[in-house]
Amino acid sequence: MKTYLCISDRQVALEDHLSKARTLIPLGRKSEEAYNVLALEDTALDTFQCQFSCTEAGWKINDGQWRTDCPKGILSRLQHACNLCMGRCVNTHPGRPTYGWRMPQNPTMLNGQSIRPEGVILKDGDIITAGRTHMQVMVKN
Repeated sequence: MKTYLCISDRQVALEDHLSKARTLIPLGRKSEEAYNVLALEDTALDTFQCQFSCTEAGWKINDGQWRTDCPKGILSRLQHACNLCMGRCVNTHPGRPTYGWRMPQNPTMLNGQSIRPEGVILKDGDIITAGRTHMQVMVKN
C-alpha cells in the first residue's frame, strides 16, 4: 500500500521520500532557515509545521518537528546533523547534537481538530490543514 498526500494539483507518495538516512518526513514553509522534505510556498505555514513517520500501524502525523539545534542540521537533507560536521559544530557538544521538539505557531489540524501530542495515524480520506494549505490523504493498494 502507498499513502499519498494530495496537495493542490499534485499527489505526493510519502514512501518515495524515505531512505536509510531519512526516517522522518518534515513538512513546512519553503525557507532558507531549514530544509523540509515537503516544502510548501505558503506564508501561513511555520518552518517547522509537522512531520510524518512510518509506523507498523501506518503513517503517523505529529504537530511540530523533531530537529537539532545545530544550524547545519536544520539545513541538512539528512535526519542526523552529525553526519555533516562530525560533531565539530560550535553550537553543539562535540559528537552530541542537541535535539528538541519544535512546535509551530499555528497548529496543524486533522479533520478540523488539533493533532494530539502523541500524533495520529492517518486514514484514507483524512484532511490535513496547515496554514492555508489543505491536503487530503489517499491510501492506494
